[in-house]
Amino acid sequence: MTQPYAPLIQQMMREFQNQHLDATERIAQSILRINQKDLVALQVLGLSLAMQGRIPEAVVPLTKAASLDGKNPELLNNLAKAQQGAELYAQALETYQKLNRLVQNNPQILTDMGTAYGKLGQFDKASACYEMAINLAPNYFLAWSNQGNLLVEQGLPEQALVSYENALQLNPSYAETWTNYGNALYDLGRFEESLKAHEKALTLNPLYGEAWSNQGNTLQELKRGEESLQSYQMAYELVPEHPFLIGQLLNAYTTQCEWNQSQELIERGVKEVAQLKSAIPPFILLQTPASLEHQKKAAQVYIQKRVHVINSGSIPLSSPIAGRKIRIGYFSSDLKDHPVGILMEHIIRLHDRGRFEVIGVTLNKPTSDALESRLAKSFDRMIPLHGLNDAQACEIVREQQFDIAIDLNGHTANARTGLFGLKLAPVQVNYLGYAGTLGADFYDYLVCDQIAVPPEHQSYYVEKLACMPHSFFPADSIISHEEFGPIPSRQSQGLPDSGFVFASFNNSYKITPQIFDVWMELLKQTPGSVLWLSKPSAAAIANLKQHSHMRGVDSNRILFAERVPSRVDHLSRLRLADLFLDTPYFNAHTTAADALWAGLPVLTILGDTFAGRVAASQLTALDMPELISESMQSYYSKALEYSHNPELLKQIKNKLCDHRLTKSLFDTHQYVKDLEALYISFVEEKS
Repeated sequence: MTQPYAPLIQQMMREFQNQHLDATERIAQSILRINQKDLVALQVLGLSLAMQGRIPEAVVPLTKAASLDGKNPELLNNLAKAQQGAELYAQALETYQKLNRLVQNNPQILTDMGTAYGKLGQFDKASACYEMAINLAPNYFLAWSNQGNLLVEQGLPEQALVSYENALQLNPSYAETWTNYGNALYDLGRFEESLKAHEKALTLNPLYGEAWSNQGNTLQELKRGEESLQSYQMAYELVPEHPFLIGQLLNAYTTQCEWNQSQELIERGVKEVAQLKSAIPPFILLQTPASLEHQKKAAQVYIQKRVHVINSGSIPLSSPIAGRKIRIGYFSSDLKDHPVGILMEHIIRLHDRGRFEVIGVTLNKPTSDALESRLAKSFDRMIPLHGLNDAQACEIVREQQFDIAIDLNGHTANARTGLFGLKLAPVQVNYLGYAGTLGADFYDYLVCDQIAVPPEHQSYYVEKLACMPHSFFPADSIISHEEFGPIPSRQSQGLPDSGFVFASFNNSYKITPQIFDVWMELLKQTPGSVLWLSKPSAAAIANLKQHSHMRGVDSNRILFAERVPSRVDHLSRLRLADLFLDTPYFNAHTTAADALWAGLPVLTILGDTFAGRVAASQLTALDMPELISESMQSYYSKALEYSHNPELLKQIKNKLCDHRLTKSLFDTHQYVKDLEALYISFVEEKS
């Protein structure tokens, strides 16, 4: 029977066919006010919303339509795709299963169902769907391509390359496969090849925002920062809501000290983090004024997005700890010439082998650098996990029967957080690599201290706080002062023959416009002084010089230290500086400890977050509270006083030289004993 509103249906269909989606939506809503069960209007409304990018809204009318016509394959397919697009993967899977029962042995349905299984972390079932689709239709390129995505998700990029190459042989014009192929090459460290794959994807589809973002990541690894920034900018114009893109673009700006652009992004990104959106990765958020509450939210969202399989069970101790060694596994991609590797070397050597068995678990491809080789000899043994997926790696690790598994990466590059989500040991610990909560309840403890993380901050950490009695930071003292050798000449380091030297060897992304204002004012008020920075990219240097000029300071007063071949050379040259100026939000960590060990006073501001309180933690352990400021104004006043009062600065330096030998910060033997006491308490609590 003809509906009384049939003309409206006809008008809606005309508007839909002509892609007038606003009008289509308006008419469909009018029809549904007359008859809320009109199948055509429900379906057209759903499709119209989806085509406008309003995927979560599209799910509602399509779900209602499917409840009225549950055996319509086209309708169910549209609903499943909308559910998948809205990240309702469990619901999408149910819909695909219904569809699969209606239309059996369909390669496209099986492929889409495999994707839903993969998003839910059910990798075996996903793989089975792809295999079945490929057996039914060996020339169906999308099944091969999605199988590659699944293999990457499981940490098997090498195997994924084969699937991608099969897909590209069948359809070399599919841009999505090219960029995913590039991502697999990226994971294998084959960055030049990765770049070519992303370039191919963009040749095929210049408006492919995700490929621009992926190309930006690859260019970053190739140290082509300006090009990387351009790629991220293109991605942001095309897909501003792409997961974590705001953070990647922000980091590209701040690394180059492009502050005019970065400030607006910080504001937007922090606002989206507060709304639990995937805006800024946790590590990048540390460089912003984001609160501890925001940092916790960002970490929790990151875990939800990146860790698909979480084991909610627990692992018991293999046997009572009485009368046996406690077995510790240190997991890291940085057990090499890297700040974490440097800091860990002394600790590993000093662990009490009568009480502990100490095993290094490497996540990176071997580098064969000198520090990596020394660490291999210092550990009781090493277990390489590079190239293994999480399931394979977990099986190997569990065979070791660790009592404690320690994550030295946290939310930093090349982390394997998903491994810890599978549960590797009775006790899992967040230590050293990341200054904040990891946002995951599968970590039992965070090693900290009461300056870095005071008790009143506990609610902002998912882990239990395990406080060291002094600084949590394992300051490196393995190179003795006698090994420093003579102080190099100022001329050899590009410094003027006279004048006060302010120094800050932090990464460029830690420098904020607010702290730079203070530094420039110090230069203005201290005639003949210079600011000595670690050398960043050419673009960052140009921007910093421009920023100084805009603040009325001769840009030639900003000098940049070249990278030196060895740590002893770096420690030795630090003695040429008069005062190290710390950065807020994200302090100097290893850099601050190096300066203090070299006898260079570090002036810091006590921040509101873990990352902003690390230098204060170190200075407290040195019993040098006069170098800790409570505000930016106090920081400026102290720096100005030290630069104008040579006698006072000399007293500070003399005190530092005394305290670095007598106070707790550089007492690594006692530090290791305190750390071991924490480890013993962890396993005793599990006993």
